[in-house]
Amino acid sequence: QLRTMSTPMSERPAAQVSTSEIELAPAPTSSGMEHPTAAETAANAATDIAPPTGWLAVKQKIVACFWEVEEHLADIFGLNDSKYQFAIDEYMQKKQEEEDRAEYEAWEREQEEAKENERLAAEADALEGGGDGFEEVRLTSEADKQER
Repeated sequence: QLRTMSTPMSERPAAQVSTSEIELAPAPTSSGMEHPTAAETAANAATDIAPPTGWLAVKQKIVACFWEVEEHLADIFGLNDSKYQFAIDEYMQKKQEEEDRAEYEAWEREQEEAKENERLAAEADALEGGGDGFEEVRLTSEADKQER
């Protein structure tokens, strides 16, 4: 069923209402800030909550203090801590020990490689004739004759 433009605006969807058919409300003539009437003031006063006085105020302060003390006591007795924190700490400690062990083993390997390199360098020097503590190799008789 198609709706025609003769259908009242309140019955038509918003997309079908043209802007020329919308009537604008007149602009307010007052300053916008008017003093409330006596009835409005009385209605507001009935719904406003007054601050507590007397024993009610004392009770609220004691309850607030109790909750503060309870929070501190829970911290002191460890009730706010993780239930399985010991397991987490143990896991983290083992993980750190494994990392330290791996780091130490890598350092040890580097030290062994450095010592091996020093030993090989000393051996190479000795073979080239620059090392100390090795016997001097004598030339054979024919080579010795050619040198003289």
